[in-house]
This record gives sequence, structure tokens and C-alpha cells, in this order.
Amino acid sequence: MIDFSLPGHAARLLDGWYDLEGIFGNKYRWIGARASARLRRAQGAPGFGPQRLRLRGHAHETPFLAGQRLRVELAANGRRVARQTIERPGLFIIEADLPEAEEYTIEIAASPTWSVPEDDRTFTVNISMIRLVPAE
Repeated sequence: MIDFSLPGHAARLLDGWYDLEGIFGNKYRWIGARASARLRRAQGAPGFGPQRLRLRGHAHETPFLAGQRLRVELAANGRRVARQTIERPGLFIIEADLPEAEEYTIEIAASPTWSVPEDDRTFTVNISMIRLVPAE
């Protein structure tokens, strides 16, 4: 599990992540068009077997005010596992069943990007948790 509110989460982040923001209990990182992370299945955890990816994020109102909808795609070990259109600003959760593996490189692709004049970053969504849960 990568919970951005917990110390040590950055060790599992690969590329595409901005600095940690937020307050205790609600920490997150913005991404631009792409970001990736690495997760391992929990050895001997209850529900050991097929895994399900759960990603929790937040969509800012800026693209929606411009008449756009956000698209988020998730891939695990190079294989697309989910594609979702975000219809409104606010919290979103995306879940996807994963193929069997001991370790997963999770890639997040989101569009369209947007920016604000007083910041040199390019944004899409912010992410607060990525985790594996037993597939149901």
C-alpha cells in the first residue's frame, strides 16, 4: 500500500510525482500527464491470490470549468487494466483486477493537463492512496 499520509511512502514512487502536499490525514501528490509507482503483494496476507488495484485521487475543478473531462488510465506491468472518465471535480476511486505477479509497476496516465500562471508545474489529478486488495 502507498498511503501518502504515511512516512516512507516515497520509497515506492518511481517517476512523475510532485512534492507532498496537504495536512495530516489528507496528504497527496499531484501528477502531470504520467506517474508510476511500485507495489508488492503482501506475502501471507489474508486473501492471498488474485489482486485488485485501488487508486484514490482527487480531480480539481479547473479542467471542468473549461468544459473538459479528465481521463485516467492505469496500467500494471505494461498492460492497461483500467480507463475511466472523471465526470466531475472531487474525490474519485478507480479499481481494476490485476494479472498474477509478485510485484507490480503501476503507471498512471491522465489528461488533459492544465496549469496556473503562478506555478511552473503541469497538473492533471492528485493521488492520495494506491493499494492492492484481494480480488473479490
